[in-house]
Amino acid sequence: MFFYAFPLLFAGMAGIVNETFDRLLLRYLLPANIAEAQVGIYGACYKISILMTLFIQAYRFAAEPFFFAMAKEKDAKAVYARIMDYFVITVSLIFLVTMLFLDDFFIRFIGIKFRVGRNVIPILMLANLFLGVYFNLSIWYKLSSKTIWGAWLSAIGAVITLALNFWWIPLSPDHLIYGYLGSAWATFICYGSMMVLSYLIGQKYYPVKYNLLPFFGYIGFAVLLYLFSALIQIETAFLRISFHTILLLIFVMVVFFIEKPRLSKLF
Repeated sequence: MFFYAFPLLFAGMAGIVNETFDRLLLRYLLPANIAEAQVGIYGACYKISILMTLFIQAYRFAAEPFFFAMAKEKDAKAVYARIMDYFVITVSLIFLVTMLFLDDFFIRFIGIKFRVGRNVIPILMLANLFLGVYFNLSIWYKLSSKTIWGAWLSAIGAVITLALNFWWIPLSPDHLIYGYLGSAWATFICYGSMMVLSYLIGQKYYPVKYNLLPFFGYIGFAVLLYLFSALIQIETAFLRISFHTILLLIFVMVVFFIEKPRLSKLF
């Protein structure tokens, strides 16, 4: 039990670096006259992405015991792959709902002075989506008792987080300032890299035939609908909300028609 759990301690410590050190580095690496303002804006906008994080944390509490309980079943890997499909659909839907109705609803959770940083919200939402997928994938090293890989993957993520933040946050007023935008992209790349590496290594030690086409398709489709909505500027609130609702319904309908054949086999 000790050798199984001890690497997960380091994974948790590295995870703290990935989740919190960007705000610490913003405070200490930015020029003093703008540091507190940048941290405040970034922290406020980060709260919106917690909508994704809350779902992922709740999902983890329910999913991991289920994964362990299913481990000895002959069709366990097929179940894991199918659960991943539904997880990706759900987090894609959360991303799309949040971004389509950001300016009309969710942005009200933060003060007006902090809304200047809204451009980091989609980046952080996708970063946390990648983190959720990583948590799904991480079952391979827990079931195969190779938890040392959990420590390595989290450590790689921590190195990426620190390196990119040091690179993209200026050390003096003479440097080009990316500020909190650089921290957001560092988080995106960190979690994206952990997700990809976990999938590739997991296919060697505990191969699961995940459906990659729906994975990229649903996330990509959600992002495209959001980008399309951002191109169409509508001043009237009622028309804007109606237009965004139509885009959301398009996503739901496309997912339903794609998943309908597979759902019919379950019932």
